[in-house]
Amino acid sequence: MSVSNNNGRALEAKLVDVLCQRNSNISLLGTTAQDQQRDLTYFSALAQLQQQLFTDFSVKYAGELSVENIKTIERLKDSAAVAGDVTDIRIGYGNNIFKNISLKHNHDACKHQRPAALIKNQLGIQNPTLDKQYRAELKAIENRFKALVLPTDVDEEGNFVFRAVKARVPNSIPDLYRDVCNLVKKYLTNHTTPASIQRYFKFLVGNNDFEKVTLDPNSRLILIKDFSNIKNATSITNIFINPQNGYLVVQFDNNFILNMRLHTASSKFKLTSSLSLKFDSTVDMNNAPIPLKTIPF
Repeated sequence: MSVSNNNGRALEAKLVDVLCQRNSNISLLGTTAQDQQRDLTYFSALAQLQQQLFTDFSVKYAGELSVENIKTIERLKDSAAVAGDVTDIRIGYGNNIFKNISLKHNHDACKHQRPAALIKNQLGIQNPTLDKQYRAELKAIENRFKALVLPTDVDEEGNFVFRAVKARVPNSIPDLYRDVCNLVKKYLTNHTTPASIQRYFKFLVGNNDFEKVTLDPNSRLILIKDFSNIKNATSITNIFINPQNGYLVVQFDNNFILNMRLHTASSKFKLTSSLSLKFDSTVDMNNAPIPLKTIPF
């Protein structure tokens, strides 16, 4: 597991720990108790300054949560996000009242989706022929990149690495990213319906009402964004590749704009399998029609 993942788990664990210290009657649901035991060890392994930062954040944010009224807490698995629920921590207040929290440490990505899963998983289009056609075009793009690879483009362990190819052919990675972004753009433009766009938006942003809470360690700010009561998206009003940074920009008819940065999920790759590519998708908060609250701590 990566350091960033461990830090994220440690932050979740510390927040839940602070809430339980303040209200001993809280019930932990599902595997939350086991997750707490595991992830508090990650917290204990952090540098002292990082521990203090996470503690200060948790104490301050707890003041926003009516701790005395909390009945239950559940930490959700990553598999929930795959299904479209971006909730990390679900707080129950009784009478079927819940607060869903998506907790972020020093980043604001809403999804890390893979280009290959666009048709069936992200758009929900159950058309095997279209999916096969799309994947074939994606494979052709990857093969153009692989054709540039030499046997010497390896690290000390003999693994093919992207940086070696880019060192020889500087445009290889930018061209790969541009071609994949253009392919996604083409299918989003030409092969979607209102239902598929609605599904796509909910897949990227989240299909439940939730509060996105971001810890900004540099400014010591808590950014709280309320993603409740969002209007459904049914069409894409504009889609283009930003010439300044290469991001794929998708504008929806509910006034949301998503910036999608394509990158390699691993520094290594194999010639015998597909490349490990991912989008980091973030909501353009300068235009998003959602309330934003900023709290110093």
